[in-house]
Order: sequence, then structure tokens, then C-alpha cells
Amino acid sequence: MFAVEEFNDLDAAWQRALSQAWRAHVLGNIGVGAVLTDPTGFIVGEGRNRVVDTSAPPGRLHGNYLAHAEIDVLAQLPPGDYERHTIWTTLEPCLLCISAIVTSHVGVVRFAAPDPLWRGLEELRGINAQVDKRWPERIGPMTGPMAAFSSVLPMVWFFRNQGGGAAVSAYESDYAGLVQLARKLARERTLDALGGQTVEAVLERLWPDLIGL
Repeated sequence: MFAVEEFNDLDAAWQRALSQAWRAHVLGNIGVGAVLTDPTGFIVGEGRNRVVDTSAPPGRLHGNYLAHAEIDVLAQLPPGDYERHTIWTTLEPCLLCISAIVTSHVGVVRFAAPDPLWRGLEELRGINAQVDKRWPERIGPMTGPMAAFSSVLPMVWFFRNQGGGAAVSAYESDYAGLVQLARKLARERTLDALGGQTVEAVLERLWPDLIGL
């Protein structure tokens, strides 16, 4: 069973990214969160998906499909060289977000869950010298229940808002168990009753379902 120590043992950046992903979900957005740390590991920015939000802090996108969690973090950065900074995101960056990471000069990407919809994006570095020069070090995905939670949370949104769609279909061949759980959570609206809870409480509730996925 889930012990809070397992969550507390995570890097602070992962704790905040997971918390932001849960907050995004609770507010009706796709459940993805992201955090930026400096070379010492200090958190210098946090963000979450805001695709359905009707407002956002100044300078940050909301209410459209460009309002991804990584974009929400990167929009807070003044121009500079962030080669020794790390962006931590609960879902592997898509085409939009990896392009923004390259353009923002962030040197390292850590991601909790894979996104098979965008498999093969690393080939981009082979078609352009500037992209290759700025391509970040990629570390991920995680394994275990935290990674499963990071996959399932956005899938619940896609089931509830699009009936599944391409983002979910991409998981079906390699991650059938995750798809089955996300479909069940969406159908039964299990997460609705947990909206006022912390991410730790949500993980405790889902832990038996997440183990082994």
C-alpha cells in the first residue's frame, strides 16, 4: 500500500510537478504539471496545463491548446541561457513543448510518463544543426505508480472530453492497462469526489490500481 514516505522521498521538483498536474485536473484542464529548477535544484518556476482556464497570470497562455504545462513554466523566463536548468514534467514533452524547451535554451528535461503519441521526436535533432546544438538531455520516463498516475491523469481528460482520441489510442498497444484504468476512472467519475484532496491523498486512493501498471 501507498505510504506518504514514498511521495516524500521524491525530489521536491517531482512533488510540485505532480501537485500541479493534479491541480490542473481538478480545474478541468489536462492533468499535466511542470517545474523548472536551477543548477542547485532550487525551484524557480512552476506551471500546469491551462487549456480551459478563463484567466492566467500576466504573460501566460490560457484557454487554448497551446497552454501546455511546459509553456506555462517557460513563459515566466526572461531571455537567457538556461543550459544548466532542468524542466521536470509529468508527461513527456510534445512537439510544441520540446520546441519551446529548445528555443528557451533549457538544458535538461526530466519526464515522469512517456507519451507514445509523440514517439520519434528525437529525430528532429538530426535535421537541423541549431536544434541539435540546443537539444536537451532527456531523462525519463520514471517507473512505477508515480509514472502510471502521470499517464492516467491526462488520459482521463481525453476520455471525458474527446471520448479517447489519438492521444489515448497511442497508448493502447503498449500500455493497455493504463488505458483500461483511465477509461474506468473517467466512466465512474472516481476522481470527482477527490477534488478537494491533496495529490498525496489521491495517490493513496489510487495506489492499489496503479501498482504493476
